[in-house]
Amino acid sequence: MFSPIDSYDDATVVYTFGSYSVGAYVVTILAVLLFIGFFVRMIQHENRAYQAIIEHKPVEAGPAAEGEPTHY
Repeated sequence: MFSPIDSYDDATVVYTFGSYSVGAYVVTILAVLLFIGFFVRMIQHENRAYQAIIEHKPVEAGPAAEGEPTHY
């Protein structure tokens, strides 16, 4: 009704990041690397946090959160 397009007879297709393009590969590789990096960082943090709990040290700087061991 209010579209500036009167007819679709001369419509063409513009592909951005079509299948098997460099952009699709770059975005996919970047997504996989970010996903792996997230898990590596999460595992590092969890290992440090559990070690700090075992040693009765604060997990992070600042006031103790609920459930965290007190400072000795």
